[in-house]
This record gives sequence, C-alpha cells and structure tokens, in this order.
Amino acid sequence: MMMSLDRNYVTPLTFVLFLVLAITGILMFFHLFDGYTEVVHELMGLGFVVVATAHTILNWKALRRHFRKRVFAFTTVVVLLLSIGFVILERTNMPLDMVLMNKVVKAPLTDALRVLDVDLAQASEKLKRNGIFIEDARTLEDIWIKNGADPERILHLIME
Repeated sequence: MMMSLDRNYVTPLTFVLFLVLAITGILMFFHLFDGYTEVVHELMGLGFVVVATAHTILNWKALRRHFRKRVFAFTTVVVLLLSIGFVILERTNMPLDMVLMNKVVKAPLTDALRVLDVDLAQASEKLKRNGIFIEDARTLEDIWIKNGADPERILHLIME
C-alpha cells in the first residue's frame, strides 16, 4: 500500500522540525542545557532529513528551476567552503573536553583509571563479564583496539 505525501502535513512538519533544530542548535552552541539538547537535536535531525526529503519530492518541479540559476551554484559553493572551513577549524582547535579525553585514553591504563576513579581489578572483571579482556593493554585505547570493541561501550562498562 503506497502512502501519498500530503503538503498539509509535510510543510508544517518541516517548519516545526526546523524550529526545534534551530533552537536546540543555538542552545548547544552556547552550551545551555548540555546533556539534554544533544539527544533532541540528533533525533529530531533524523526526522528532519526524512521530512525535508518528502518536502523536496513535493516541490521538485519548483526546485529544478532554482538549480539552473547562478545563485544556486554560488550558495552551494559558499556552504561547502564554510563547512570545510568549520571542519578544519575544529580539527586545529580541538575543544578542551576532546583534548582531555584523548589524553586519558592514551595515558597508561593505571593512570587513566585513577583519573576516572575506577579500580583496575573491578574494571577488568566488568569487562571480562562482557567478553572484553585487558591483558597486555597499556591504555584504554588498547583495550578497544585489541578487542575490536566500541570505545563508548568500553568507557560505559568501566564507569558504570
């Protein structure tokens, strides 16, 4: 059964999701309500992709006219260059929390666990119960590399 797209739903939903993304994006930029806004922004962002795709399909004929204009090519290049610039800027000026996390995961295992206030024997036991072994691991990074495990999962298991 094929469901048809209805402008009466798609257009308002596109706008409302845009507002949610705009508000949560601004809150994230200024680090307001950290820990709450990220999940809303990410999940609503996925919904926005779906709804924006539907909106694009519904307005494809009108959009094709815009694609032929010089302003479309210009704005595409500007957005692409800005995006690349932001990525480069982020990579050259890493946020402090990323710098600290990178240092912790590359530090000697005993030092990293001490900073995280985690007992080595308890961490080893928790990980072992989940099929992750720390023998011969010199760092937290070694643990997930040698076990082919997800770094966030390792940290979550250790910290719980």
